[in-house]
Amino acid sequence: MSKFCPFLLLFIFGYGPFSLGQGMPPILKKLSSHKGTVLVYSQHKKSLVDFSDLPANFNTEGYNLIKDSSGLYVFPQGTGRIYQLDTSQRSYRWQRIDDTYYSGYNFNSIGFRLDSIFYSFGGQGFWITNGTLRSYNVFSRQWDAIQLSDNIHWRKNKDGFFFLDTANKTLTLNAIPTPSAEMLKNGNAEQGKEGLYRLNVKAGDWTRVGRMSDTPHVIVATLPWGLLDDNFGVLDLVNNRYCKLSNQIRSKINAIFSSNNYADRAIASFAIDSVFYVGDQFHPYDSLVISRADLIDSGIPVYTPMETPGLLNDIGAESFLLVFLGFLSSFLGLLLYKAKKAQPTLAIERAYTPAGQPLSAPNDSLKAVAAPESEKHPTSFRSTRILELLEERERSLLEFLFNHSADERLTSIDEINKVTGVQHRSVEVQKRMRSDLIGSINQKLSIITRDKKPVVDKQRSEFDKRSFEYFIHPAHMELVEKIIRKK
Repeated sequence: MSKFCPFLLLFIFGYGPFSLGQGMPPILKKLSSHKGTVLVYSQHKKSLVDFSDLPANFNTEGYNLIKDSSGLYVFPQGTGRIYQLDTSQRSYRWQRIDDTYYSGYNFNSIGFRLDSIFYSFGGQGFWITNGTLRSYNVFSRQWDAIQLSDNIHWRKNKDGFFFLDTANKTLTLNAIPTPSAEMLKNGNAEQGKEGLYRLNVKAGDWTRVGRMSDTPHVIVATLPWGLLDDNFGVLDLVNNRYCKLSNQIRSKINAIFSSNNYADRAIASFAIDSVFYVGDQFHPYDSLVISRADLIDSGIPVYTPMETPGLLNDIGAESFLLVFLGFLSSFLGLLLYKAKKAQPTLAIERAYTPAGQPLSAPNDSLKAVAAPESEKHPTSFRSTRILELLEERERSLLEFLFNHSADERLTSIDEINKVTGVQHRSVEVQKRMRSDLIGSINQKLSIITRDKKPVVDKQRSEFDKRSFEYFIHPAHMELVEKIIRKK
């Protein structure tokens, strides 16, 4: 019996790692062998591996795969648990590294890692959809909730679009309007925030970016030029454009997904630089090189940028009505005051005798003394008066646009951003500053022009129909020249 002991020990301690190594899907071996950070996507619902300590009811809820320079991790959905792939013994072992106790609150959540910190956002459970951002506490080995500036909800099974920008530490996602309507008699009773939102993960601040189209996008990889979706397109959020893939690449991807290897959804898909990888649990993985030349601009934006909120949105309907009535009353009062002030006063002149007695006339005629010449005609404003209305930045922009228009050329948005000093600010700040300055110039100068045609006008660019170029309207060139020349 003793001569069989070494073989028995070898069987007990050696067969486990060997069997795990043999059972490790090739796509995960490839992912684990990469040294850096990779953003991994999966819509697979079955358990990635058989975790012996994981309750059976969590085996069909899906998972998040996290890969960075420290290793490969699995977050089983709905659990809050973290398993790390251990390859130290030249084998593949999944080792749990957390002590999470509570579960069932974060099904269909987003799991990711930034600056060596694990995060989990949103999810569903216990009859509610939450918009909570959680960070993993390495000391307590459990999750802590993070305070955010707003409550934004996201749901994976409803156009679950999201984009993790590891360079800028932001999470962009498409919010849902009714997070918990399934538990309300009236589904419109609770209205959440809807649209494309961006979260600064470190600061905890949400910013509304705009509104996406109703087309669902299931992301399968992050390429250097944007997000690859299952509709054979690339979403470039930085430049707000949607690119289609060339017919050749589309045919190759179709050939991959139509094979018998993917009767079910892939367990993992990702891109390393410009190489797209996809694989299931049992077969060798597939890969495909996608170059920049394979992207064709469709001319369609990914989202509609957020417009500057109007007065009605800012203060509400009732408050707006009160403000409007106040402005109307002030305006009417000002008109009445000006009308009374402008009414000519007639000076009455009588003829007198040398003795001081009024000289009678057949009709005792009265003569109205003519008003001075200056009162007959309104004062003509000179451009120096207009200059007092324009701020320094407005005058600089007006002169810049005039010089270009005088040379019969249009002014681009980038040129306006540079002359106004906001070229290094965010797109939202650039748009707001540009709109405010041009709107202020047109409003102030409309006092003089009394014309529906704006002084600063725009037209769509011939090279990019989504963008505008600006110019001084020809009808107002003479006025603007007087203003900038201080004549």
